[in-house]
Amino acid sequence: MTLIVTFLPSVDHSNPMVWTLSDSAWSEPCPLSEFVPDAADDRMVAIVQAEASRCIWLSLPDLEPRQAEGVAKVRAFEQSLGAVHAVARYLDAGDVVTATIDTGVLETGLAMLQARGLNPDVVIPFGLLVPSDPQLVVRAELGNSTVLRGDRFAVPDEQVFRTMLVGDAAVKDMDQAALHQALLNASVQPALNLREGPFAKREPRMLATPGQRTWILRLLGFCILATLLLGVAALTKYSLATSAENDRALAAARKINPAIADIAQAEAQLASALPQKGLAVGRFTPLSAGLWRAVQASPNVSVRELRIGRDGILTTVLSAPDAGSINKVLIAVQRDGFRVTATSRQDTTGATLVDLTMSMP
Repeated sequence: MTLIVTFLPSVDHSNPMVWTLSDSAWSEPCPLSEFVPDAADDRMVAIVQAEASRCIWLSLPDLEPRQAEGVAKVRAFEQSLGAVHAVARYLDAGDVVTATIDTGVLETGLAMLQARGLNPDVVIPFGLLVPSDPQLVVRAELGNSTVLRGDRFAVPDEQVFRTMLVGDAAVKDMDQAALHQALLNASVQPALNLREGPFAKREPRMLATPGQRTWILRLLGFCILATLLLGVAALTKYSLATSAENDRALAAARKINPAIADIAQAEAQLASALPQKGLAVGRFTPLSAGLWRAVQASPNVSVRELRIGRDGILTTVLSAPDAGSINKVLIAVQRDGFRVTATSRQDTTGATLVDLTMSMP
């Protein structure tokens, strides 16, 4: 893992130094303006200088951790001047640490880093990088920035704070090896991360891994191929069905005129014969088609006779073992909008016959 460390830029410090850790070796720092990010860089920590953030410790032993963090943030807002971003963390034994930073400072710093192609995972106050020691004050230095870390305070290393907070307590300098280890720890498990809420890091969403995308493309290809095959199968089925119907129609036409060679000739002779008998060509086709569609839906029903009169009324005799099957045909024909009349009777075999007339609506 490669780790990038820098200070959060600001208007007054727009070109902080940048350190990188790769293969357990820290590189020589370079200015932010000269740093070129590498795609292999895994993690980044941006440190907020001690004077740009405020760290507050509270003791709230009677509250649950979430409640204690909420109360600590409310108190931090109440004690702050202007708009601030606050993050609180429950420690142990009821202690809560809260860090605040001016909203504009954080927005500007992140924008300046993003302009250089950097997007930190962790933004942490310098003082919270340094472990506390109840017996003494620890002084840490990185670049040109220093911080004093006491038992319940983290402030810039300035004389006024030494007088107010340090007093006669011993001050120990933190060695660079320990500081580097603290940075490594903060990159994985920071004591507190200011990149929360509205400033949380937005990770780009990966809808699918390369392997998943390969399988998705394969499935899409399979679906397209299956659709094409189904289409070809359906066309073949309809073609065979049409061919079978044409053969039956041609056989029926040859009973009337054996000289008919194909279905096209049969249709032509039918079209010329209907006007000769005073019938409209356009009536027989829709009436017979509607009847045939209804009969096909009831396998027990058969057509015994079929003729069309000069008045355009189609007359037929339907036969079925029971009346219920014929009723289904009559309902289907009427649903298609045709006008019908039906007279029921029985033949000598006990089958139900219906004399049906159909006309255009």
